[in-house]
Amino acid sequence: MLPIRWFLALLAVFLAVAGLDLWFSQTGARPSSATGEERLDGAAFLAAANAGELREGHIVYRANSTGLADLHAQRKGAAGAGATHVRATARLTDAEVTALRTQHFAEDDPVSYAAARAVSARERTASIVHAIVHPLGLITLIVGILFVVQRYAGRFTAFSAQRLRPVTSGVSFSSVAGCDEAKDEVYEVVEFLRDPARFRQTGGRMPKGVLLVGPPGTGKTMLAKAVAGEARANFYSLSGSDFVELYVGVGASRVRSLFKKARETAPSIIFIDEIDAIGRQRSAAESGGAQQEHDQTLNALLVAMDGFDSDDAVVVFGATNRPDTMDRALLRPGRFDRQVSVGLPDLRGRLAILQVHAGSVKLDPSVDLQEIAKATPGFSGADLANLLNEGAIHAARHRRATILHSDLDEARDKINWGRETRRVMTVQDKAVIAYHEAGHALMQVLSGEDVVRVQKVTIIPRGRSLGSTHFTPERDLFNYSQPQLIAKLRCLMAGRVAEEIALGSITSGASGDIQEATKTARQMVLEWGMSPLGFMALSRPDGDEPLASPQTFHEAERHVRALLDENYAATTRALTTHRAALDAIADELIRCETILGNDVRRIAAQHPPSALAG
Repeated sequence: MLPIRWFLALLAVFLAVAGLDLWFSQTGARPSSATGEERLDGAAFLAAANAGELREGHIVYRANSTGLADLHAQRKGAAGAGATHVRATARLTDAEVTALRTQHFAEDDPVSYAAARAVSARERTASIVHAIVHPLGLITLIVGILFVVQRYAGRFTAFSAQRLRPVTSGVSFSSVAGCDEAKDEVYEVVEFLRDPARFRQTGGRMPKGVLLVGPPGTGKTMLAKAVAGEARANFYSLSGSDFVELYVGVGASRVRSLFKKARETAPSIIFIDEIDAIGRQRSAAESGGAQQEHDQTLNALLVAMDGFDSDDAVVVFGATNRPDTMDRALLRPGRFDRQVSVGLPDLRGRLAILQVHAGSVKLDPSVDLQEIAKATPGFSGADLANLLNEGAIHAARHRRATILHSDLDEARDKINWGRETRRVMTVQDKAVIAYHEAGHALMQVLSGEDVVRVQKVTIIPRGRSLGSTHFTPERDLFNYSQPQLIAKLRCLMAGRVAEEIALGSITSGASGDIQEATKTARQMVLEWGMSPLGFMALSRPDGDEPLASPQTFHEAERHVRALLDENYAATTRALTTHRAALDAIADELIRCETILGNDVRRIAAQHPPSALAG
């Protein structure tokens, strides 16, 4: 590599000469070529001038000398690099002066001509400087580029030694909760890395790659670390974007260096998070440098995974939440030939995750993690960890030493709906929101469906929501019965119905309820066969063109409309019959702003239905 002091010295020379060149340019000098000089007698000079062989002539009269002058000119045929300066001294007659004037000779005194000759000297010097500066600047620029490329080339090609330094994972399977089935599937990799001879005796071959598939935050990275920790293997963790750079060929070089290092330090586990960044499906329609770089990187990964066998004790783990975009060549047997699903945890999994993370925070003994797990359906492991952290922050903000159940409730609401915002609302606005939410809550109680229970009702705005009714499933729901879907439809409609019954008008606050109810009704008729049309799929789940004929699809739309109208009427009858309970729940919301599900059930029990059943 070129020493840096050489580069700095060349740079200093370049700057100095460039500064000199700038001075010449600022003084008005212009580059011109160096000239030779030819001395003639007066007669020869006059003959050459009369013959038209000279140009740029000057007559310089000598002081105190009658008629004696120095004659200067350049030969016309010598313009450019070989220009010759012609000089002579002669005593000129008036006729000779007139003849020179006709050849455009200028008449000067010695002082003005000396100044002009000084400028000409600077021009010659400037031309010399330009002749030096231009090649020297080019050489300095080339040397500088080579210096930068040599010095920093390693940053754009193979991984640095720091990035390829293996780590020993301290994570074990006991630290990973909520994905027991996935742990069972990858435990075979642990056994293979611990005792590969046992598998060789039966002729078995362990998968070279394991693809972990699941939503974000479900513990895919933790699972790969746990495998490395249990197997006491070196762990290399990178992201798919780490292989992508501006220059074509960089990604392929990094793949080769990574696998070479992993073989040298076997047993090893290579974990590539977001592997779809380099493993996505190749396309012949796309072109350009970026596509070429992606294809070369993917090809290098395919070759690298083919290049080692089970004896190398190297297993590649990839993680993605978009397996549908992966290249099929990467998923064939011999590469990522095993896919492990790491989905969202169920009720038991959420409880296990909460118990693991609860060890790092101070929970009040009154906190029931089972209730927290029930109230957080759809939460990933990362969401649950964030829930406990937000609860700890909320408790610390209120100067409490331990985390209460109310802190976790506040944290859950903040995660789901946003931070609480206190807005100035009129009495009319509060009444509209209170009756809307009271309708949702009361209709859920009246439905008799105990699988989903009212957990809390509030008219305090959060995020974009002016109020909300929170429901807690008693168990995880993997499918819905028709009565449960009917109860869901009526609960969604109850907010709008309550506004209409109690206030005599409707508002735009039910837009989300209308969309969800319409979606549910369409699924019941078009996808789930819950209509008089029977056991027949009429639309595709992806929402593309319908499967049925236009006439049948039009009839299905009429059944959707009838299903919505029928349940809207049933909801109106139910809330009209229980108008007293509806008013009491709304009044309690206006007074307290937030009430619990037990309060809703208590009020509903205290106000029996009206005799006017409509």
